[in-house]
Amino acid sequence: MSGYLWIHNDPRYRNVEFGRSRDYWMGRLRAYAFAWAFSEQFEIGLLSEASIGQIQRYCCAYGFVDHVITPNGGALWMIGGDILDKYVIRRIEDRTRNPVVRAVARGVLNPPLSFANVLAGEFPWHRENRPGVRDYGGELYLRVENAAPPAFRRVPTFELTATLPSVLLFDRLSCVGGGGVGAFRLTDSWQWTAEVSGCTFGDFEKNWSGDSLTFSTGPRWISHTSSRWSPHFGVRLGGQKITQQYTDPVIKQRVLNSLPGKSADDDVSDKYTTNYETTGLSLVIGGGTDVRLNRALALRVANVDYVRSWLDPINGYDLNHGYRVSTGLVLRMGTW
Repeated sequence: MSGYLWIHNDPRYRNVEFGRSRDYWMGRLRAYAFAWAFSEQFEIGLLSEASIGQIQRYCCAYGFVDHVITPNGGALWMIGGDILDKYVIRRIEDRTRNPVVRAVARGVLNPPLSFANVLAGEFPWHRENRPGVRDYGGELYLRVENAAPPAFRRVPTFELTATLPSVLLFDRLSCVGGGGVGAFRLTDSWQWTAEVSGCTFGDFEKNWSGDSLTFSTGPRWISHTSSRWSPHFGVRLGGQKITQQYTDPVIKQRVLNSLPGKSADDDVSDKYTTNYETTGLSLVIGGGTDVRLNRALALRVANVDYVRSWLDPINGYDLNHGYRVSTGLVLRMGTW
């Protein structure tokens, strides 16, 4: 819904239609960025769940998954709605001139767009790229694309990397997960980066579980040449949070047995679990190499980081020294 709100107010790309065109994907990327900012404000902004209700203050209800799932899931839903609009809704409109049928098709088959239209002061069945349900006769108000594609730029303005999988190795434990890294261009060879990554421990004893969250920022050197390969090396400073949770199986069974009619999925876990956490400064030093697939995408073949943290021991585990190995996919903006 927030992505469609952006599109409604984007005069450059609001009249595009799903397809392979650069204009469509640039417009949806701009909407995705706005939707991500919209979601972040809801999660941790000045008027958010975290600031008003302190919902993410206590273990283990931090909601960090929402920083990834909400905007990415919304982007996929928005693109899916665009596909329905082109290949299903518009074909219904081409086969009937009944305004009620057209309005129902437009309004029901894409609920996020319908809701965004109402918030923008339009009818739910409003469309930016064609006339209303009474006037539509097959014509489209599509943006005229440039005949010549933009010149290829070797150095991207911004890079967004989805790292998956990512394995954080300690002396006695391993932690598997993923993360995201954003890199802004400072010069042709230097970027400023910010990273948020997390993982789940799989080597704890029975009835124990845990996870790690790392957030850091700092400079990175990278080589963008005529070669497809782009080696890079960087240093980031930030923090790391380690959480552990112990589930007492005896108390758990006793609690569940005392709740007739309820299942293990009910939210009573605080009665039989004990939570532990430690947070401290973290330094990430490492590098790797990317290989360019096309103008927009690159593959992070390998990245190796040394993660030095200053944490208190947690239940006998010293997690201040770790090595992280990751791969991923890089989206490069400003090169297409």
